Amino acid sequence: MSGLRNLFFYRKSDKDAIVLLVIVVMACVVLIPLLATKGEEESRKTDTAYSKRNTDNRYYAQPGSNDGSIPADDNCELFPFDPNTADSTQLLRLGLKPWQVRSIYRYRSKGGRYYKKSDFARLYGLTLKKYKQLEPYITIKQEVMAADVIKEDKQQDNYQQAEKHPATESNSGVSRYVSNKLKSGETVDINTADTTELKRIPGIGSYFARHIVELRQRRQAFVDVNELLAIRNFPETALTYMTASQTFPTIYINKATQKELERHPLINYVQARDIIRLRNTRGHLVSVKELSFLSSFTPEMLKRITPFVVFEE
Repeated sequence: MSGLRNLFFYRKSDKDAIVLLVIVVMACVVLIPLLATKGEEESRKTDTAYSKRNTDNRYYAQPGSNDGSIPADDNCELFPFDPNTADSTQLLRLGLKPWQVRSIYRYRSKGGRYYKKSDFARLYGLTLKKYKQLEPYITIKQEVMAADVIKEDKQQDNYQQAEKHPATESNSGVSRYVSNKLKSGETVDINTADTTELKRIPGIGSYFARHIVELRQRRQAFVDVNELLAIRNFPETALTYMTASQTFPTIYINKATQKELERHPLINYVQARDIIRLRNTRGHLVSVKELSFLSSFTPEMLKRITPFVVFEE
């Protein structure tokens, strides 16, 4: 008996530890089933939402298609908007996702435009039901849609109208529009002409005239009129009204100083510097092929300067 009493005899600290252990065990027995049940419910909700999202995202908006199985999304605010000018706040109010708004901003920052409603359907991740919901509210403003193209079209209409009606006074005494476009056989030097002169070329308006001048500034000068075909959608018929003066000075590649090379219309500062460095490294240069080792010269650039380079003895 005394041995049994000794077996159940504990100090106060031991009894406290045993009581605490019993409380922890009982709490685990009660809480674990509750937590398991809650976890199952959360898992079911997540699976349901994930399944629904996958189902929605399978239907990307395609113009002209119709699928009545996709329910309307009422969790947004609908109002007229222009995808070319709408800000992020408006786009989010329409129910678009933040990453879709960022995609729209990136597209617009690179010069992209939405020319018609169906262009907006190409937005990545836009579901068919969402596009159908927004389609009636999409408004494309003409002046934003293609201001430069519209201006070109109007100018072309004016020029065509002027060609139909010679520059004479009408019966009402009001002078008709006088076209100053070049006639067959007349040309403009694209190396010296300003935008006003360039716009006299049939098919060239403000848009292309501005791009010609910008391209000329980057290349220093044009060697051939066909270089203008690098401009997107450039009208080839306009090339017959153009010439590219080639009165460029001779490049004495082994004698010219860096300043003299820089002043040449076909050589920029970086190219002049690289030529001097190449001369210092390789000594006397004997052919244009040696310049191909320089990263600042592309094959096209080398072709342009070849007629004007002299490798003197």
